[in-house]
Amino acid sequence: MQDSTALPDLRVLPVEQVIPHEEVDPRRVERLAKRLQVDRRLKNPPVVAAVPDSDLYVVLDGANRSMALKQLGASHIIAQVVHYGQPDLVLDTWYHVVSGMRLGEFEAALEQIDRLRLLPVTLDQARELLATNEAAAYIVSANQVRIICPRAECERDLPLLKEIVDTYRGKADIHRASNDDWSLQAPYYPHITALVIFPQLRPVDILNAARNGERVPSGITRHIIPNRAVNTYFDTQVMLADWSLESKQQWLKEWLMERMASNAIRFYAESTFSFDE
Repeated sequence: MQDSTALPDLRVLPVEQVIPHEEVDPRRVERLAKRLQVDRRLKNPPVVAAVPDSDLYVVLDGANRSMALKQLGASHIIAQVVHYGQPDLVLDTWYHVVSGMRLGEFEAALEQIDRLRLLPVTLDQARELLATNEAAAYIVSANQVRIICPRAECERDLPLLKEIVDTYRGKADIHRASNDDWSLQAPYYPHITALVIFPQLRPVDILNAARNGERVPSGITRHIIPNRAVNTYFDTQVMLADWSLESKQQWLKEWLMERMASNAIRFYAESTFSFDE
């Protein structure tokens, strides 16, 4: 292996101990399950973190992959284990670009949520109110900005965020964005309806969601994970096999030693763009 960076912590985990923190996309799960069944290999392992004071692991990235393996009947999952608090592990937030839905229909659907009001503000005001938990989220459209103001305390209200996303999920196209600038987003999406800007979640929110069985809407959380394991190509039949956990752990150890012996592991410090995801 080139570079002195420690290897990723790859483990075989019982499938029942691996739980998502966000909702999955059933269509993507179905496609992934079919692909895993045909290709018989897992390109990139899910990334998980231990839930303190339990034997559970919450999936930080790879919820659809994990669910696809469960759907295929896997008894174990090979995952990369990381820890909140380790250097360079960052929890960030994706915003949603909603397109292909009439703005009036979109806002009318939002107004059907009992504990929610839409109030017009400036963009700067919206940013400040979201940061101080006085808004649950905010909406940016072509001509106005509105905060989503619930009738009760709104600090990181995950059920409310789910209700918001449910108003357009399945009725519009959803794309991820990292900023709230209409002028930057609109040129890329000809049928753009609005930008939905969500609050910054914290690791404790993710861990509590896992403990309580809550789910963050899909496509909101963004974990930036250092020293990520990619292009592993694990044989999915190992995860599906009726072997003991110890046998599968030994298989993984031998897999890793083989790649180390053949100098097949590389660490790249550069930031990269992937064009085949």
